[in-house]
Amino acid sequence: MNQKQTEIWHTIIIGAGASGLFCAGSFSASKLVLEHNDRAGKKLSVTGGGKCNFTNLFLSATDYVSSQKHFCKNALAAFKPQHFTDILAQEKIPFYEKEKGQLFTYDAKEVVKLLEKRAKKQNSTFSYNTQVLSIQKEKDFFRVQTSKGVFYAYHVVVAAGGLSYPALGASGFAFQAAQSLGINLIPIRPALVGFRLPEPWRNICRSLAGNSLSCTVKTQNREENGQLLFTHDGISGPVVLQSSLFHKEGEKIFINFLPQKDALAILKNNKNKKETFSKILSAFIAPKISRLILQELDLPACEATKEILHRAAERLNRFECTPVATAGYTKAEVTAGGIDPQTIDSHCMQSKEINGLFFIGEALDVTGRLGGFNLHWAWASAYVCAQHLKKE
Repeated sequence: MNQKQTEIWHTIIIGAGASGLFCAGSFSASKLVLEHNDRAGKKLSVTGGGKCNFTNLFLSATDYVSSQKHFCKNALAAFKPQHFTDILAQEKIPFYEKEKGQLFTYDAKEVVKLLEKRAKKQNSTFSYNTQVLSIQKEKDFFRVQTSKGVFYAYHVVVAAGGLSYPALGASGFAFQAAQSLGINLIPIRPALVGFRLPEPWRNICRSLAGNSLSCTVKTQNREENGQLLFTHDGISGPVVLQSSLFHKEGEKIFINFLPQKDALAILKNNKNKKETFSKILSAFIAPKISRLILQELDLPACEATKEILHRAAERLNRFECTPVATAGYTKAEVTAGGIDPQTIDSHCMQSKEINGLFFIGEALDVTGRLGGFNLHWAWASAYVCAQHLKKE
């Protein structure tokens, strides 16, 4: 620390994750970055399987879920995917497109190093292993109480993330701080997360744990396509994670295990055969999977009544169940809900109620789909915040 605690910083940034680091490196005023972990970017360093899916070429506001659907538009318009790729190119950090516009680097830790270096170049001082206890507004500045004493600043940026990945230090500080300051919250929940299924299907999933297949998952308002993975207590995989963002507690989900295939037509065309349904369908779906999905309906085709035929086809093309829960914050990629966008200026992420207080990144009620959208929101919300602070 190169300044006394009694001095007033231009800005204190709480959290050295993706949004906090990017904000710190985007304007040059004197700033103090407080981080309760022992280093910066702990969660960022493991994203994208350690390769950092940092943006998506095809992103738009429709890829985000929020109680205010237009809220994210200003930030997304101000900071586009090319802005981040330009930063990587300038630092000679290679990246590649995997699929559907998803851009990855080869090592997420390289991104963390870049952002930390960029922040230090912009007059940022870091204080690690520092727990923030409270934020108070006192006249024209803020008083930030921490485990290492009290610090003062004219502006405070809360970039403390959500509750996902508690093993990497995630906490609910952003939400607690908002509540203590009288700022409204949209109810939070785990998102981009697997589902736990009721018995007897949970037991069946346990028998299939580790197996995957391509399918369609439909919620009330959304249909997603992709890989489904069976787990020890339910289902996961990209198609399930995407669906969880749009699913509401207590709602049914519908799974098509044979997308683009008419199960009834296939079974009818083979109704005189002695083979079981799972054997007949082996060209399209692994027999072990179809056998356990069909259960009592997996009969020799020639023995099946018309009713059994229809029920078997329905279970394959429109499997219906109601998840009992999600896999929780320990498995969730992100936290949905958070700081109410109606209380925040979308042009700069400043609180409409408390001048000089900003919220960025995952703490806000803006959640993107799987595929680089959430990291891009971290960059974009941090960028517009920094542009405003640059003028202050």
